[in-house]
Amino acid sequence: MRIESVHIDAERAMTAGGPTHPFAEIEAIRAIATAESSLPALSVLALVDAAIARGERASLHEWTALARDAVRCGRSDVATAQAYAAACSVRLAG
Repeated sequence: MRIESVHIDAERAMTAGGPTHPFAEIEAIRAIATAESSLPALSVLALVDAAIARGERASLHEWTALARDAVRCGRSDVATAQAYAAACSVRLAG
């Protein structure tokens, strides 16, 4: 499978995701982040995965919105990844 087709399929899943399919949206974001080597999005998704593993679900839509923003930011440097991870940590705590 080519990266372009993964990206298109993931974009479709993101727009179809919404409130009824949050896990599908997370996986779509993960596919895009992996294909684009988006450090900010992958950092957020690692924190989201840990929260889900702990059984937290209350802020799932907020977390996916942050991961979506991280994928779309267009940057992939360590400082940006740390900033997004910090923002996610604040949201997880709140």
